[in-house]
Amino acid sequence: MKYNLSHINSLQALQKEQKAVRQRIKEEENELRLKMYEIPGELAAAGANTFIPKILRGKITNAALNGGKKLINGFFAPSEKQNGNLLTYAAKKPAGILSILQKGFKLFKAIKK
Repeated sequence: MKYNLSHINSLQALQKEQKAVRQRIKEEENELRLKMYEIPGELAAAGANTFIPKILRGKITNAALNGGKKLINGFFAPSEKQNGNLLTYAAKKPAGILSILQKGFKLFKAIKK
C-alpha cells in the first residue's frame, strides 16, 4: 500500500502521522492475534472434512464442522471473563498439556472402537 505523505510539512504533522500509523499497526496486530486463535479449529475442520465422503457433505455436516471449530477455538481463544485458556495453561504448566492431550487421544480411541 502506498500512502500519500505530501501533507506532512511540519513536525506536528509528522508526529500526528506517526500516531496514526502506530494506531493502525496496533489494530492490525490485534486482528492477527485473533486470527491466530482460529487456526487450530480450522485445521481440525479441514482434517475432519477429508474423512467425510462428498455425498454426505451438506448443511448438517457444515453446521457440525462449524460447531466443532467454535468448540476447539474456545480452548485456545482468550475469554473476556477469564484470562486462562489452553495456550496460557500450556505456557504455565507444560507437562499439564501433555496429560490433557493423552486423555483426549484415549477418549478418541475409546469412541472409535
